[in-house]
Amino acid sequence: MPSSRHIISNFIKRGDVPPAKINDALNCTQVYPTINNWVKFIDRLLLCLGALSLAFSVLFFIAYNWDDWGRFGKFTLIESLLAMTIFLYWRSPKETLKAQMSLLVGCLMVGVLMAFFGQTYQTGADPWTLFFYWALLITPWVVIARFAPLWLSWLGLLNVALSLYIDTFGLPLTDFFSADDSLWVALFLFNSIALTLLELSSRRFTYLSPRWLARCIASLAGFTITFIAIDTIIDSQDTSLWPFLFWSLFIVSLYVVYRHFRCDLFMLAGGCLSGIVMIVTFSIECLNEDFIEIFFLLISALIIGLTSLATIWLKKVNKEMLS
Repeated sequence: MPSSRHIISNFIKRGDVPPAKINDALNCTQVYPTINNWVKFIDRLLLCLGALSLAFSVLFFIAYNWDDWGRFGKFTLIESLLAMTIFLYWRSPKETLKAQMSLLVGCLMVGVLMAFFGQTYQTGADPWTLFFYWALLITPWVVIARFAPLWLSWLGLLNVALSLYIDTFGLPLTDFFSADDSLWVALFLFNSIALTLLELSSRRFTYLSPRWLARCIASLAGFTITFIAIDTIIDSQDTSLWPFLFWSLFIVSLYVVYRHFRCDLFMLAGGCLSGIVMIVTFSIECLNEDFIEIFFLLISALIIGLTSLATIWLKKVNKEMLS
């Protein structure tokens, strides 16, 4: 659905709004933020920064005074802040930013408590277990909070846990990929599944509907599969076609979904960027020493040409979305 900014822009371009009334139209539709909008934004920004600063200050305070404080003093400080965040959420109106940020700080304190416990008693657990059990323990709070940044943080913990697990034990994918590529493939598949589930659930659960959430996950998935494909092109000894198959499926899916079912120009622009990087990388590898004199000229012309074509196409798609 076009935003109010796009709608009023179309009215202005068609001449439906007189030039003398343009500023009034922009103010009425709140395309220009009002004073109240700025006050609300600054209030939320300070609340978020203050809550995060409080959580990280506890971590840095304990790390700096590690030798001066006893273990019970450290446990008391962390658990007191954890209990305070839970109490604050209980006393705050639900679905408000203050309640959601209190649970976010509480989730951070769970990780600090687990890391401190493992460091104090030297449990000897594998590094991936810290992030996995951290994500597992805060899952009920993530569901209760209905807060998109907390969902993204939870997904980030699972990504870190998966990376550390594969780094420790590996995956049975070495028949198709190298050991390093197996990690990237696993992250790509994991985040692609997460993106699919998010898009299917966002219409039902409004707190998962912010587009920046899906765009962050798609950017991570796109980066990983593009990195694998580029690495395969550069590595002359790697003749596997699986990375190109995964990359092609990702780009085709990106086009079909975000061009015809859920219009999103950011996603399409990301696909264009990935395609440009792939074509340029392949061209660089194909150019031999006979073209060394005009190497940079050819690559520069190719980049300019591909970027221009992508820009023209994206502008055309944007007009179709707004019409």
